[in-house]
Amino acid sequence: MLKAALCGNYVNFGVFRLYGDNALDKAFGMFVKLLLSVSQRDLMDYPKLSQNFYSLLECLANDHMAFISSLEPQVFLYILATISEGLTALDTMVCTGCCATLDTVITYLFKNLTIKKKKRNHMQQNEAFLRILELHPEILQQMLSTVLNIIMFEDCRNQWSMSRPLLGLILLNEEYFNKLRDSIIASQPPDKQQAMVQCFENLMSGIERSLHTKNRDKFTQNLSLFRRDVNDSLKAANGQSPTHCTQFLDMMS
Repeated sequence: MLKAALCGNYVNFGVFRLYGDNALDKAFGMFVKLLLSVSQRDLMDYPKLSQNFYSLLECLANDHMAFISSLEPQVFLYILATISEGLTALDTMVCTGCCATLDTVITYLFKNLTIKKKKRNHMQQNEAFLRILELHPEILQQMLSTVLNIIMFEDCRNQWSMSRPLLGLILLNEEYFNKLRDSIIASQPPDKQQAMVQCFENLMSGIERSLHTKNRDKFTQNLSLFRRDVNDSLKAANGQSPTHCTQFLDMMS
């Protein structure tokens, strides 16, 4: 019911604040209560529950990111944990929804960090939101590792969706991404390492430090070629299995 009410486009949400109606705020409060009453395990074990929850979360991120960013730290961290869990879901709809939600969160974070660097006094409203992620960088790093692992070594059925948050994750965690890249390259046989180096160079070729649509589309194109070239390289590597490579991603997580 909550998903239908908030995602059904029945009303212009702006009128609630205009007329002093707190119905929308109460609905948001209900979302938080419902969220904290359900365990992550249940979210993944019950398909109808997971589909409705992740659809609702995607809707909230798209239309009410200011609300998401203003949540208490433990609630916001819990939401990020559910997104991370959903990225590996067998249900393609859930996984795709998580990618879209993560992309929205990453884009919001990236834009606010960019503004913060330009105008130090502009960030009072979202200071807590940024501080949470600065104090827990491992959360986004884990998701970067997960997405990269799925694209490189698994049967990725929604590559386009995966590519959208991946660029933002890389730009926000460049140092970690470089370590991850070096570990993957080092896991290859000596005669195949240069080919893997070239794969990663081609991935970031022509990519600017922005999340503009043109730059995203360029990265998505690069990623398609990257996945193809990585798979060819792994197949050609004698005695080297993709499973062996993923151990390095697990260690970096």
